[in-house]
Amino acid sequence: MKKIILLLLTLLLFSTLFAVEIDLDESIKLAQANNKEIKAAEYSLKSANWGKVDAFSNFLPRISFNSAIVRIDNETYELANAPFQIPDTGLVFPAMFPIYRTSYSNNITVQQPIFNGGKVILGYQLANLAKQQTEIALENKELDTSYAVAFTYFGYLKLKDIQRLTQKSLSSSISHLEKVEKNFEVGTAKKSDILQWKVKLNNDKTSNFEIENGIDEILSFWKNLLGVEESIPTEILLEKYDTEIDGYTDMKQDEINTAKQEFLNEVELTSPTLNSIDLANKMMKKSYCMAKGNFLPSVNLQFDYQIESDDEFDFSGDDNWNLVAAVSVPLFTSGSNFSKVKQAKYELLKTKKQTEYARDSYLIAAENVYNKLITNARIVQDRKLALEFAKENHKIINQLFEQGMITNSELLDAETMLFGSEMNLISSYYDYVLTKFEMKKYKGEMEE
Repeated sequence: MKKIILLLLTLLLFSTLFAVEIDLDESIKLAQANNKEIKAAEYSLKSANWGKVDAFSNFLPRISFNSAIVRIDNETYELANAPFQIPDTGLVFPAMFPIYRTSYSNNITVQQPIFNGGKVILGYQLANLAKQQTEIALENKELDTSYAVAFTYFGYLKLKDIQRLTQKSLSSSISHLEKVEKNFEVGTAKKSDILQWKVKLNNDKTSNFEIENGIDEILSFWKNLLGVEESIPTEILLEKYDTEIDGYTDMKQDEINTAKQEFLNEVELTSPTLNSIDLANKMMKKSYCMAKGNFLPSVNLQFDYQIESDDEFDFSGDDNWNLVAAVSVPLFTSGSNFSKVKQAKYELLKTKKQTEYARDSYLIAAENVYNKLITNARIVQDRKLALEFAKENHKIINQLFEQGMITNSELLDAETMLFGSEMNLISSYYDYVLTKFEMKKYKGEMEE
């Protein structure tokens, strides 16, 4: 029994220490499968589907069975069934229209709308547009989730890379501090040199502590986003982006303008947000047409078949039927129809202006994202060059320090410059990658 418990504890320990690595595409699929907001948007789409079915049902006839039981009071019954007597003649006649004390009536009614100012057709078209808007809302929610996954994914990897650098910097600080302390013992270093390296060592420890907390925080958000407990992002090679980064940095201004316009054209064609803006305009136009339909006549048919109307509930009474064709023409509604048309008109004009502004703002934002991609690609190139210089400078400073030709402060500055350049390069790589995914979001793409 003890062996089994020990084995279970060992397995539990290994399960907590070794999480499953998953790539970005798999992460996005997991998030979309488990995200509660996406599930809510899917239910909204199902609701919109049934709304469209309901709107279509307005074209179809309505059939109803109606049953009524009527019981009248004694006074009314006696009065209605009292014989009729002609004064001064002595003649007495039975009641001309006798009624039952309790009467039962059963009938079937069929109603068929023919034309109602176009409201039925426009209502169905509005329901269809509402369904399309719900589909776009679901797509946008999936895109937002995908971008959140990518942002968290690369944010985690960025912190892990920076953590390696800070640990490397920490190890270097410990090594230099030990050397300076030894030099101080033999009189070749000053007390201030020791203090400077101690300050740097403490700063490196604090940086490592902050980064560890940041990793734990972003990993918690990652697990909540995916709905999977034991998982971490798979590491990537940042160098795989070098070829396309070189391509962007080598582009001339004319090439940049051409590529940017192609990107914006693609955004206009495929962006769910822009499609939603177009649908908003279409829906307001339909609402405006529906308001104008209040001035048009309406035509409806109604067929009634009375199964029985007598004093027993046995479906054996006299039957009859009637067919009614009703035409209603609005002549005067105290200005209500006119005011509704005016209201719908200005709502349409307001929506047009709002959507024009939203569309222009969205395309400007998309253009800025493309410009940011070019800028971030150039920043990567600049920081790669800066890192090369920092490495060369660090090498030279170390050699001069070993020869006693420079001060401890200069060596410390060289160390700081080297690790700062490495961190800047890593940050610029991830800025570039995230900008790429932001561009995909504008185009409505989700996978890497």
